[in-house]
Amino acid sequence: MFINRFFDFSLARAGVLQTFPRTFWGAHFRLDQDVSALFPYLNAIFPGARFYDRPECVEFILEGFKCMLYPDEVIAAAFTGEDQALQFAQSLVDFLNDLKGKKEALTPDFKKFKPVSVIDIYKILPQTNCRECGFSACLAFAAALSKREATPDQCPGLRQPMSQYALYPVINRKGDLVSTLSLEIDPPQPPPANREAAAQTGLSDRELQVLRLLAAGSTNMEISEILCISPHTVKSHVVHILNKLGVNDRTEAAVWAVRHQLA
Repeated sequence: MFINRFFDFSLARAGVLQTFPRTFWGAHFRLDQDVSALFPYLNAIFPGARFYDRPECVEFILEGFKCMLYPDEVIAAAFTGEDQALQFAQSLVDFLNDLKGKKEALTPDFKKFKPVSVIDIYKILPQTNCRECGFSACLAFAAALSKREATPDQCPGLRQPMSQYALYPVINRKGDLVSTLSLEIDPPQPPPANREAAAQTGLSDRELQVLRLLAAGSTNMEISEILCISPHTVKSHVVHILNKLGVNDRTEAAVWAVRHQLA
């Protein structure tokens, strides 16, 4: 068993998330294991999950309850009482233990959620308050964008993105480009031809994961920690990858991955 128990359990009335009525409770407890290696998998399997970098944590909905999971700490809401909160805590432990055993069959998602400030988004809007986006003012639309409750294409006057990754220009009153701003739009999925290229090499799903991390500059030790496998296993995967791709070293493997849009 990965996690043996939770401890230091406590409840706070409307103290975790102020958006809930005071008749509800928030729970806080600790885990006896560091579960941060599971964060990319939680990010992959829960729709709407948010994987944060600082501090490192992942936010998701489990059994209808909002959960903020830190490496060895949990904050969750909103519960009607202690019994319901304790039941959720045990359910979370059971779920994480089950995920630990099944993660080999899953593809992790390492993309971190990076919130953009409302003011930064407002700077790239037309600021005409035309209401064609469905909101009463540009500032309200900017706030909705920052919370992913709206999409940029709702604004007819929004400047076209500078690239397919939704990188928008920020222009000052003189018309000069002063910076750029990403609205965190998910990039398009690789076309089928890329997946076919991977299949033609005979790379396994795990080897493909290692290749992507390798191409991102991760060391064997870092890959070991991310995928929760031994450094020896990582080294073995790298050798197999080099042989299957017909390349001589990690650099050539990374170049191959980039050229085939697999990294």
